Order: sequence, then structure tokens, then C-alpha cells
Amino acid sequence: MLTVLDSDGPLSDQEMLEVQQYAKERISLWRRRSIRSIVAFLLSCLGTYPFLQGHPLHEYWGAFGKYLVLVSMAMLVVFVFCTGFFYSAWRALREVEKGQR
Repeated sequence: MLTVLDSDGPLSDQEMLEVQQYAKERISLWRRRSIRSIVAFLLSCLGTYPFLQGHPLHEYWGAFGKYLVLVSMAMLVVFVFCTGFFYSAWRALREVEKGQR
């Protein structure tokens, strides 16, 4: 598979449009994943709240609460991963558009 960096000369207008369209598709994909991961992370954090000390479900902390904290920590990793890919795809499109001008 050839990449943009494998070409000998500058890209034609048609090739630039294809690169931009591909980058926009990637941005759209990672934006959706990023938003979903943010929502999942926030919901998992909110799910641990009733198990904190002084709240009605605190007696179940050992059975459920500490595992919800682990789920929240895993969702933080997913959130950072998806948001990082979204940001890098956005930066790539920005560089392509800047190079075209």
C-alpha cells in the first residue's frame, strides 16, 4: 500500500481531495468514539458515588464498589486512547489543509 510520503512529487488536486476525505472520515469515527468513551467514563464515575462512605450503598463497597472503581479506571484509559486518536486525526487534517494553501 502506498502512502502520501511514498510519492515522488507533489500530490495532484484529486489526490489531495482523497486524503482530506479520508482524514475527515477518521476524524468523524474517532470523534464518535471519543464522545462515547467520555459518556461511559462519566457514568462509571457516577456509578461509584452511591458506594462512598456516608451513602446508602456503602455497606456493599467490598462486593461492588471497589470493582466499579476498577471499571472507572479502565474507562479512563479508553477515554484517553480515543481522545488521543481524535486529536491526532484532527491535527493531520489540519496539516494537510495547511499544506494545500
